[in-house]
Amino acid sequence: MLKQRLFIAVYPPPAAVADLAAVASQLAFSRPHPDGLSLRPVPPWQWHITLAFLGEITPAQAAAACTAMTEAAQRPAPVLSLGGGGRFDNGRASAVWAGVHGDLAGLHELAERLRRGLDAAEVPYDPRPYQPHLTLARPGERLEPDELREVLDQLDAYAGPAWPAHRVVLMRSDHPVSHDYSEVFAAALA
Repeated sequence: MLKQRLFIAVYPPPAAVADLAAVASQLAFSRPHPDGLSLRPVPPWQWHITLAFLGEITPAQAAAACTAMTEAAQRPAPVLSLGGGGRFDNGRASAVWAGVHGDLAGLHELAERLRRGLDAAEVPYDPRPYQPHLTLARPGERLEPDELREVLDQLDAYAGPAWPAHRVVLMRSDHPVSHDYSEVFAAALA
């Protein structure tokens, strides 16, 4: 049985991506570093806010996830913005992220409705508590402490434009290392 590595997310619109990209391009993880020292910035076209990470699932589970997405999307689109940021400290797997602001109650409700639908359909997902964020880079421990402080200070000062999250998208991760994604299904919010 062929399995796919999938996740469900909302994507910021091009104007919000461009606004954040102008700031991110100046951050330490975007600057050239010595050969062999990749700070692994995530390309702007891949920026997303994950609602649920499904991992490796079967085609039947993917179809059930699409149904859960359609049902969860029967609510008004939350209006969000990107701003601030932080770092998940996981040693070599550490990630730097931008924060999500705006209608967080609506975003959490959407994620909760989605998870209830996935539970009802017996589709597995990462059960960790939902913490909305947008991953900008995965530098691990390769940023010097002063560079990391500079990045976090600049992200703290950032406040992006507001935008409605009109679509929930099921994405396939085509390669676990390069994180190339392709859209499988999308559900429009009311």
